[in-house]
Amino acid sequence: MSAIPPSVLAWSRGLASLSPGVVPCRGLRPDEWRETHERCTAFVDRWGVQAHEAGWDALRLFEVGPQTGTIRGDFCGILMPLAIDVHEVTAEWIRLGKWTACRHEPMKMPGMVPVWEVGKGR
Repeated sequence: MSAIPPSVLAWSRGLASLSPGVVPCRGLRPDEWRETHERCTAFVDRWGVQAHEAGWDALRLFEVGPQTGTIRGDFCGILMPLAIDVHEVTAEWIRLGKWTACRHEPMKMPGMVPVWEVGKGR
């Protein structure tokens, strides 16, 4: 069994630092956040190493705006705001339920952070 990559450990620790009962950013209802947190955690457990090896990073997966949260869905990571069960991860896409999210260069919106970084440093 190989070691878990540091990035995957960081994703896991970041999500573990968030409470499923406390919405971390704007744009999510409590029920949406509980489900998103659960599915994002399950993604890291099941697909994290494969996603890392395929070149996915925290922003492409878990990105939100520090002030806008998930209100601007076009600037959110693939798994935000309401993660859907993942069925396949490749370097080019992640298959989510009936949809496929293609990997592309992230939109350069200054200050975007992984959801677990919202509110830090204020």
